[in-house]
Amino acid sequence: MRHRQRPLVLLITAIVSFIALCCFVYFIAPDTNISLQGELTGLPFSLDRFLSVPPLSIFFVLLAIFLFSAGSYILKSKMHGVLISSFVGIYLLFRLNHLTHPFFLILLLALFFVLELFISSKNNSKSSN
Repeated sequence: MRHRQRPLVLLITAIVSFIALCCFVYFIAPDTNISLQGELTGLPFSLDRFLSVPPLSIFFVLLAIFLFSAGSYILKSKMHGVLISSFVGIYLLFRLNHLTHPFFLILLLALFFVLELFISSKNNSKSSN
């Protein structure tokens, strides 16, 4: 039986993305738009409206990177990291859109439980062959 080591890159990515996420939440107000207005003023056409990014999308990206790398490091499986980050991201999107009834959480848990069983059965069939 071979023992797989956990990649150190995932741990470093988790720590850096967690620190970036904490700094982002602390320093950036949720109603601001992040844009490159100072760098693009010399151009004849305005690109600042195309390059403005809402902070909510940056928050979700940083959160997904953190949860993926931490989940993959702890559980030793990248698919489990994807499942954890997508579950939390979809749950927070539900909450953002005011879908707070417990039925939505139960449906989401059932969906991800079935996906987890599917992934586990696929991994078991590969290891038995």
